[in-house]
Amino acid sequence: MSGNVYIRVANDGTFLASLAELPGCTARGTSKEDALAKIRAAFRDYLELLTLRGVSTEHWKGLDPAKFVAHEWDMTAMHVLPPDEKPLEEHELRDFLHQMEASRSALLALVRGLSADELERKPTETAWSVREALEHIMLTQVSLLSRMERWPDHEFATLQAVHRMAFQRFTVMEPSDWVDHPVMGVRFTTRKVMRRILEHEYEHLDHIRQILASLGSQRPPE
Repeated sequence: MSGNVYIRVANDGTFLASLAELPGCTARGTSKEDALAKIRAAFRDYLELLTLRGVSTEHWKGLDPAKFVAHEWDMTAMHVLPPDEKPLEEHELRDFLHQMEASRSALLALVRGLSADELERKPTETAWSVREALEHIMLTQVSLLSRMERWPDHEFATLQAVHRMAFQRFTVMEPSDWVDHPVMGVRFTTRKVMRRILEHEYEHLDHIRQILASLGSQRPPE
């Protein structure tokens, strides 16, 4: 059985391939042909990862990597692949949760036990360290999670969802929970994060006021 691979150009000029039938299976290449070849290899590796972590792969075993068909990824469709436009089925939510747990388990198994020096070491001067790669995963997941709420319907639920995440984090924080470490090469302390959250929102509160004023919108007194 053939599979459908969608390929697009990433921001760094490489080619990113996604297998439509198996969410999570992806590969990056220097050309479309290279990306297609690499996702054929990644398919086997990804099934092996899922199997080792106890996830059933029966849904996808019939796919033949040699028969994968490459498609242009239409970026004008708001980055949405055709299979991702359909409503979810119940089993797909279960599959996702199982895959998510398997992926995180494999990731933690890979990095557990690394020393502080190993976490910080870079293969080259411009490459990321393991710590920076993990921080990128974490920050991107938080950003993607905020997209789960309807926008901008239902009283700006996305905005509120992100606020809840931040508010809940500080609700359980004690003054002694002092944080001081670099994130992607930039130093962060607890006070810096608190200050920047407040400053950033206030900056854009004024920014939105200016937008509304330039459009002639009249807002009631706050």
